[in-house]
Amino acid sequence: MSDFGDFNSSMEDPTADFLARERVALGDDADLFANDSPSLSSPAPQQVPLPSVTPTEQLENRAFSPSSQNAFSPQAAHGFGAISPAPAGDYSAFESEFPAAEELETSQAFINASTMPDVEPEVVKQWREKQKELIAERDAESEEKKHEIIQKAREAIDQFYEDYNDKKQKAIEQNREKEENEQSERDQAASGTVWDRITREIDPKTNTNTRDVSRMKQLMMDLKKDSRAPGTIVDA
Repeated sequence: MSDFGDFNSSMEDPTADFLARERVALGDDADLFANDSPSLSSPAPQQVPLPSVTPTEQLENRAFSPSSQNAFSPQAAHGFGAISPAPAGDYSAFESEFPAAEELETSQAFINASTMPDVEPEVVKQWREKQKELIAERDAESEEKKHEIIQKAREAIDQFYEDYNDKKQKAIEQNREKEENEQSERDQAASGTVWDRITREIDPKTNTNTRDVSRMKQLMMDLKKDSRAPGTIVDA
């Protein structure tokens, strides 16, 4: 390796070698570039100028930014307006010491409802008693009306059958009497002579509004009395 020279010094720090050569080339002007700025070995990152933002826009950006919606989330981005996440242990301790307001209200309401004594006010008790009395009176009236309706229905049915039986009996008696009358008339018509049956059919009294038939009636009456008149002899 002695043929190629010794490269250990330059390979160890190439930046220092470059600066030494530049200083020799510049001479006295090299002091003009000497300052407290970082060396070329670690160049500073370029600063990008941020746009000017008003306080109102900053508040709006915070309100609608994902970091503002979950400030305690470990995934929240670190930047302008970001809130550094709290340690997990502190957050759990805070939740256990100060529970959510909704859960606290619900538990308190449940405890109050379970421990509240079940006592009705006097007004409610009086109202319940009145309702019971009204219901009992209505039930009694309804039962009484029911019995009245049933009794009236039974009486109406009994009266119907009674009237029906009376009418039936009267009709039977009238039919029997009519039949007897007709039978007696048939018997009378069959008995006696022809002139007896004829004289029963005519009215012996003379009517002034009709023709005078008194002589004809007198002749029939004479034939009825005459035992030898034609038609008076009945063949045996």
